[in-house]
Amino acid sequence: MSGPLVGGRLVSGRRRGIDRLAACAGIVGAGAIGIGSVVAAIAYRGADGEVYSPLNHFVSELGELAQSELARVFNTGLIVGGVCFAVFMSGFAASRPGSLRLLAGGVGVVAGIGGSFVGVFPMDYVRQHGLAAMTFFNLGWIAVGLASVDFVVHRDPRFPRGLAIVGLATVAAFIGFLRELDASTGASGGVVSPKVRPDVWLLPTLEWLTISGIVGWVMLVGASWLWASAGGESGVDVAASVPAGSDAA
Repeated sequence: MSGPLVGGRLVSGRRRGIDRLAACAGIVGAGAIGIGSVVAAIAYRGADGEVYSPLNHFVSELGELAQSELARVFNTGLIVGGVCFAVFMSGFAASRPGSLRLLAGGVGVVAGIGGSFVGVFPMDYVRQHGLAAMTFFNLGWIAVGLASVDFVVHRDPRFPRGLAIVGLATVAAFIGFLRELDASTGASGGVVSPKVRPDVWLLPTLEWLTISGIVGWVMLVGASWLWASAGGESGVDVAASVPAGSDAA
């Protein structure tokens, strides 16, 4: 049975249900990472008794079993968040037309799996943790960037253009972090750290910008998507009033 017209396509009730599932997965996953981070950060005390600060502590330090009191809370949030991101990007790929959505979805699924394994293998497991983290960081920005470009190329009332701006700002944060990481990596392959932890350290600060950016982007996209799928004054009804192929903003 046909349903409302969304983004120029008739959408069935089953399709809307899948959209809601993907949108909710994104919101739940982003929330799990956010809540896990805050809870673990409040309880954290470093080797020198210092409190946690995103300005000079790396994200993964919250999940270090040997140091972070609530590491398992944080790592569980990463596992849930990564799986939910994979579901979210799979639903995105299924919901959109064109080829960009397939690239974004495929890359996003792998990035999400990588993010989950960051929680499975916290920084106590150096080699596995590094592989999982770099999988996420190297692919996460590509997934967000492709999806954001797709918002502009295939205009859809469910995904306002402003979401593309947030996405591209997140991509810039990722690239800035990866460039700084490369510049801070020594010949041994590890990060060259200052002898005394500074009050403000650019590398972990940029890392937190990337995490905040992708969590915020997923939350905003998921909320917009869910609102549109719910009907009423949402994007579903707006789309239903716009003829297919029209150029509505």
